[in-house]
Amino acid sequence: MSSLAMRQQMQLYSSALPTPHSICAPGRRRFVVRATLDTTVKQLKSIIDPQAYNKVSDFTDANFPVDLEGRTLHLGCKRGEVANRILSVGSMDRALTIADQLDGPEPGAPVFQHLSGRGFLTITGLYAGTPVSIITTLMGMPNMDFVVREARAVVDGQMAVVRLGTCGALRPPAVLGSLIIASKGAICIRRDPDAWTYRDGRPHYTVSAPVPADTQLAQLVVEAATEQVGVQAVVQGLNATADSFYSSQGRLGCHFEDGNEAINEQLLQLHAQLVSLEMETFHLLDLARCSRGSIKAAAFCIGAAERYSNRFITKELATERERQGGAAALTALTRCPLAAEIGADGRLRLNSNNGNGRNASSGSSSSTGSCSPPWSQAPLLPVDY
Repeated sequence: MSSLAMRQQMQLYSSALPTPHSICAPGRRRFVVRATLDTTVKQLKSIIDPQAYNKVSDFTDANFPVDLEGRTLHLGCKRGEVANRILSVGSMDRALTIADQLDGPEPGAPVFQHLSGRGFLTITGLYAGTPVSIITTLMGMPNMDFVVREARAVVDGQMAVVRLGTCGALRPPAVLGSLIIASKGAICIRRDPDAWTYRDGRPHYTVSAPVPADTQLAQLVVEAATEQVGVQAVVQGLNATADSFYSSQGRLGCHFEDGNEAINEQLLQLHAQLVSLEMETFHLLDLARCSRGSIKAAAFCIGAAERYSNRFITKELATERERQGGAAALTALTRCPLAAEIGADGRLRLNSNNGNGRNASSGSSSSTGSCSPPWSQAPLLPVDY
């Protein structure tokens, strides 16, 4: 099933679902809501895998849980289903939109799709003949942690991960629709609960030192993004990653005491190259930095909100930039040389950079016992709860 067909079927299912208030009595409302949610999840899973959406697996190893098939607890994938090159996106709809640019392992064959019980969608296919995975990271640093660590556990060889998200544009030249690349890395903003506990004058928010992006991969993203949208729509700078959408990003409201009225202004004064604000990039770059050289990472976002003007992006522009940004990310990933990776033939190969950003194979050894990549043998695989 193509990603477009899957998206259309999901829309059909969602329009046919009963609304809780139309089928329940007041005393039974919570039970009907739960049943409706269960039905929705099962229907979504049956679209991804109509044969095995109700499969239940046992997990072992409390330190790093995997089931008997080797599937991880949250991402739900096993070795052979995730490529060395990963595009991380926040939403399922964005993943499906970009996945239309992927090919199956053979002409006319579908791409691999897997929806885990925790809501992580993994799509693996070929882009310009190179295996690439698109994975929904959902929102926030904990979810990025699930994706990166569990993908690392089931992938052989070096990895490259590019995040394409949405963000707040903090100052010009970053505007609505800009592709804002964290070429200068990212800082992390965290709310400090002790500021409210002790009320001793300490700052309500802590700000980390910057963590860098992979220089080579970030430059490849810049080049590919420029090819897609032109130099005027590409902005480079420093990213700020917050631990929440509201308080730590300086959004104001009357219901909570957040102490965040001046946080964005202070950040802009401290960091002259700061241009974007969101919730995931820092953790991706930090994990890559701590991966002992096994992960290259870079990130860029679509400017969805101008925090300095209070304007928000239109749906039409957002959709256009998702397709263009997706193409840029996939292009950068396929141009990024890796020390070792699983090729389209399913074999582990050692690579050397041939000088133009592409990979040249310097030998291979089978990691799967087959010349066909595992994800091509069963495009729709079991979904684990």
